[in-house]
Amino acid sequence: MKQQLVLAFLVFVAVVVICPNAHAQDGTEIQVETQVQIQEDQVTGFYVGGHLGANTADSEVNGGTLATDEDTLIGFGGVLGYDFGYFRVDGELALRFNTIDRLGGISLNPPSVWKGDPSTTKALSYMVNGYFDLPTDGPLSFYAGAGIGFATVSIDWKAPGVFFSHVPVADDNDSGLAYQFSGGIGYEIDFDREINPITIVVTLGYRYFATEELQMMFASSSPINPGSPFTIEYQSHEFLIGARVLFH
Repeated sequence: MKQQLVLAFLVFVAVVVICPNAHAQDGTEIQVETQVQIQEDQVTGFYVGGHLGANTADSEVNGGTLATDEDTLIGFGGVLGYDFGYFRVDGELALRFNTIDRLGGISLNPPSVWKGDPSTTKALSYMVNGYFDLPTDGPLSFYAGAGIGFATVSIDWKAPGVFFSHVPVADDNDSGLAYQFSGGIGYEIDFDREINPITIVVTLGYRYFATEELQMMFASSSPINPGSPFTIEYQSHEFLIGARVLFH
């Protein structure tokens, strides 16, 4: 876990610190290791954007000793940032939802008359991200990046009770460091208006998101370790479609 956090931080520093220094030393262009050259007239400016997609969680409870069976649900978020032409930096607020069916050998899918009372895991994150953008000769581009920040994970787990009731297993939350890696493709659409021209980039990508180990408590009524503390490391694999609007 610590090695992954350090790696995310180093990638972020490389994008935010090393790249601007390289650009300052060469006022006309920058050459990346892939030998792709980005001209100085590359479009730059502030941008806003958002993303939506499928979120598959793979959390580790008590270091993985308690297996989880979680469903694929939804994740979405918004960003505000600045594009320097060949790299960009943004701040992101994102929310992820999952339902969980089993924990260890215990069902966490209590019956409900209205089928609206599942066991859930939610993760709210506040991230700072850095990305490399590698253009092609056309409107298509590729991107890769990393982010580091802070996340709050909230759980509401329950087991089947008598008839249509449920038994609380855990209802808790905790916050800690978070990191993510992402990559994908973008398609650029330019609107060359006389006043305030804009560029819209539609993206399709993959993201891995994870937190450090967080501390939770089982409920006193839990069929698993009642009233005992446990750890959870939230991890998710996300397939996202998004768009950002660049003002230049």
